[in-house]
Amino acid sequence: MNILVVDDEERIRSVFCKIFQREGFHVIEAACAADAYDLLLENPADLILLDINMMEVDGTILYDVVQLFRKEAKVIVTSVYPLEDQKRLIQGAEDYYDKSDSLGLLVQKVKKVADAGINSAASGAA
Repeated sequence: MNILVVDDEERIRSVFCKIFQREGFHVIEAACAADAYDLLLENPADLILLDINMMEVDGTILYDVVQLFRKEAKVIVTSVYPLEDQKRLIQGAEDYYDKSDSLGLLVQKVKKVADAGINSAASGAA
């Protein structure tokens, strides 16, 4: 599974990348929505970890773009906003993660999406 981490905080991107690389995922990162868009044109991502509050173009706009051009990509919103605010701002994401929660919770959410993708691919091949 390919994961794209989109967050304007380098420290957050670094932590997320290290964690998910250790979990066996291929991880790429983008510091802004424009970089993420360029990466998505070249590298199909199965899952996007998407921050909301970023400079220039925020995550809500990138989410809309993903829905238009990479609808097959799943999105987990990762933000400091409370979960209810995340759900209001970006409706229809696969899941939502409050950055004040444990990283273990984020790993669980990512593995759940990965397992669902594997199971749906297996049932599609049957």
